[in-house]
Amino acid sequence: MVSALRRYAYVQARIRARVARLLSRHQLEMLSEYPDEPTLRRELADLGHPDRTSTLLAAFDEVLAMLGGAPHDVIDRYRGRYECENLKLLLRAVERRSSFDEVRTLLHPVGALGQESVARTVLEAGSLAQAVERLPDEPFGDLLRRRLRAGGPRDVERFWLETLAEREAHEAVWRRLGSLDAGDRVAATRLLGTKLDCVNLVRCLRLRTHHGLAPEEVLALAIRGGRRVGAAERAILAHQPPSEWSTLLAGTPYASALAHFDSPAELEAALARVLAGSAERQLAAPPFQIGLVLGYLLLLELQCADLQRVLQGKRLRRSREWIAYGLVSERSA
Repeated sequence: MVSALRRYAYVQARIRARVARLLSRHQLEMLSEYPDEPTLRRELADLGHPDRTSTLLAAFDEVLAMLGGAPHDVIDRYRGRYECENLKLLLRAVERRSSFDEVRTLLHPVGALGQESVARTVLEAGSLAQAVERLPDEPFGDLLRRRLRAGGPRDVERFWLETLAEREAHEAVWRRLGSLDAGDRVAATRLLGTKLDCVNLVRCLRLRTHHGLAPEEVLALAIRGGRRVGAAERAILAHQPPSEWSTLLAGTPYASALAHFDSPAELEAALARVLAGSAERQLAAPPFQIGLVLGYLLLLELQCADLQRVLQGKRLRRSREWIAYGLVSERSA
């Protein structure tokens, strides 16, 4: 306990101040009243949110500067999912023969693939297979090269490369939870386990309905980790009709979300509300643990998604009701 107090005494005060600056549900709904997207963007800049992703990544940098040891490693690996976004961007650019200038501003400043020299080297490849050969060994190069060498022609398709990389990005975080001390491990497992459960549910639905994969393929691509969606539950997601998931997973907090959805997007929003509730509860738990940090980052990510919803609504000239329907934040003012 003494070590936990020492580690988080400074961190928790600073994180609490940042949590207080998160937008409330009422503030998000008020943003939907702005007449157009340019006006809304100016207001967001005045509120300290000039760009959603850069604000989020800056928060990761601030948090990482406060931490050391295993907690730092877990948060760093959690941020590594944005390097996966860089990988996907570069693979698509290679496929479309895009120039570096076309993708420069879209790359996140995270990891090796966020560096111009490395990104250029990958982008200048003549094919997806050559691009994979040029990837740094970690976090995706070794994995994807092994897949290419062991697999068939379909493994060179961008969909398979991206799906494998996404799985690795999530599983890499899960593997690192074992390095945390007992208190941190419980809190991190609670939050990140819920996050992985939600990702797995939406991911399996998309793999089945959008991509038409066989059950064995869905199961092989499912993320191996999570709090309540373990091996037995992943088998259900792969083999049973999605219409039966809510009944078969009735003992989980995801059952109500699974019972009322018409599309993966609606399910994702419903599960995001479950995740937001889990993060909010973690903020009320004892503060001297990694759960406070993760809860803040998860809520900030969900806020970014809400801001995207509001901006999209303004761009498409949607009603306030349409915007509010897709918001996941329930934070009070």
